[in-house]
Amino acid sequence: MLTRSLRRARAAGGSYALALLLGVLFGATPVPGGPATPARADTGDIGYVGPSTSGDGSAATGEKPESKLWWNDGTWWAVLFHTGSQTHHIFRLNRSTEQWVDTGTIVDNRPKTRSDVLWDGTRLYVSSHVRASSSAGAASGNPARLYRFSYDAATKTYTRDTGFPAQISNYSSETLTIDKDSTGVLWATWTQGSTVYVNNTTGGDAVWGTPFALPATDATSLDSDDISSVVSFGGARTGVMWSNQVKSAVYFAEHVDGAPRSTWAVTRTAVQGPHSADDHINLKTLQADTSGKVFAVIKTGLDDAGASTSAPLIMLLARDPSTGEWSSYPVGRIKDCHTRPVLLIDSEHQTLYVFMTAPDSGCPYTGYPGTIFMKSSPMGSIAFPDGRGTPVIKDADSPNMNNVTTTKQSVTSATGMVVLASNDSTQRYWHADLPLGSS
Repeated sequence: MLTRSLRRARAAGGSYALALLLGVLFGATPVPGGPATPARADTGDIGYVGPSTSGDGSAATGEKPESKLWWNDGTWWAVLFHTGSQTHHIFRLNRSTEQWVDTGTIVDNRPKTRSDVLWDGTRLYVSSHVRASSSAGAASGNPARLYRFSYDAATKTYTRDTGFPAQISNYSSETLTIDKDSTGVLWATWTQGSTVYVNNTTGGDAVWGTPFALPATDATSLDSDDISSVVSFGGARTGVMWSNQVKSAVYFAEHVDGAPRSTWAVTRTAVQGPHSADDHINLKTLQADTSGKVFAVIKTGLDDAGASTSAPLIMLLARDPSTGEWSSYPVGRIKDCHTRPVLLIDSEHQTLYVFMTAPDSGCPYTGYPGTIFMKSSPMGSIAFPDGRGTPVIKDADSPNMNNVTTTKQSVTSATGMVVLASNDSTQRYWHADLPLGSS
């Protein structure tokens, strides 16, 4: 309800109990400039309700591989929909009140587009694409755009740079992600016509080449539901990961920075086996790490195959920097009913955090929205605990939370963790602001 306080206490059977639990999980050290003492909340609510998403269609915080948030200059920022103008704006998080504040800076003036955000320490890059239900539904005449913004630390404002937006492609897509390699080249990937496509800048951030099919094994003849994602890693490489449900596999192709754009030297199988792939990928690298550590969370299709309820549904994939091979670890099982996972990497404490949706009660299978849960594992010895995890975002009156999103960046105790989700039923954003302890 719109009359509720914009600040929701984390309350699951009592706000104090959950605050104590989070204190045990993350340590007692607060985030500098962190959240104030939560206001009274509706019983059972967890997290904070935010702006309206009305007019932006379903899954305002989708899609699965994309990031809507970033950390810069001691502040969390996000690209959110502005209902009043029916455009997408840059918002900043006021952590003393836990409210998203509209900066007035317009990103994309098209409603029902979806974005992926990259902050490179100097400039803000936002890719924005018209949504398609699948790669088979991709239609020409719907350009995917790149926006670039400069940041003024004195005024804490972003200004769109001259020459932007630039066109990445002329097609709508289910997803589209971007990253920048070590030479300054921007890369983008999406699926179109059951094929993985990529494109890159060829003469400055505003000059993009012609999109082309990824020249890699098993990157064509995909299921129309399959998706792809791109990441820069190891200080000199760019990788594209994609699902191939026809082959029941997830693949990863590597490109050496500075090599011809069509030369992709290595294609590896990240995971393969009956029903091992679904169209859920969230790909991250340990930033500032030159060894080449890459991680991904994916969803399998074992729930649709009638597998045992103890079979893995959500998996963590980890790339071995020395061999380039991938290992897999269960995060959640069919009985946990998780879906749409995203990954955050705590570089300070070498910890992996996975956030994902699960139902409120009972155990319907994936696709049923509910509550955002969190699970974690040490990076050096990956093992996630059993169960659904810790609830971090929940609207007790409307159990329809879904499509959690966060940043591409690694996090520390200085940044804490902010994750964003949306409720299609109430048409509101929600977020969680979670401190990371000093030990």
